Amino acid sequence: MEFDKYTVRQFINGVFGHDYSEKGIPQDKCETVYFEYIDAAGLYETEEFQKVTYISYINNRINSISIAIRLQREMVDNFDIAYLPGLEFFYQYGHRPKWKDDKEDFLKQLDKIEKRELKYTSMIENKIKELTEFRLKKNKGEQPVELSRIAFIRTVNSLGKVGYKIDNNSTTVEELALMIKQQTEEAKAISK
Repeated sequence: MEFDKYTVRQFINGVFGHDYSEKGIPQDKCETVYFEYIDAAGLYETEEFQKVTYISYINNRINSISIAIRLQREMVDNFDIAYLPGLEFFYQYGHRPKWKDDKEDFLKQLDKIEKRELKYTSMIENKIKELTEFRLKKNKGEQPVELSRIAFIRTVNSLGKVGYKIDNNSTTVEELALMIKQQTEEAKAISK
């Protein structure tokens, strides 16, 4: 095996930067390392993992904001005041509702948030359709698209967000491929 000898940084430099010096992977080894990586990582499945993860994120966003709006409305209806500590929840999604001791104004702000969030409902439908088409292609045995630098970086970033520690200068390509494979398998198990 060749891909256990090179770091993520060397992989990026060699495969995407075509740097075949010590900073990258030697040109005669580059293709071998690339295909070993694709094989071990289950690259096509990685794309599926990213699609499933994004759908999950959108779904969580839709549900969370919907519940937060409903709870704020119930609080205003029952106590004539917004749940002030709960307003910060909306900030993480880019909304800034404010309580100005005006029940009607606050309810209008919630209506605006609800309307702005409608785009995510149609977005999730499109993403589910994309995932379904992707899985159909995969089941027909079509080959994955060539690995792009952007897709690679997104994969590394996604792994970092779920807790994997990746040091570009010390993590080997083999270790990265195994991380991707493990996370893909976990995502599949969750989605079933």
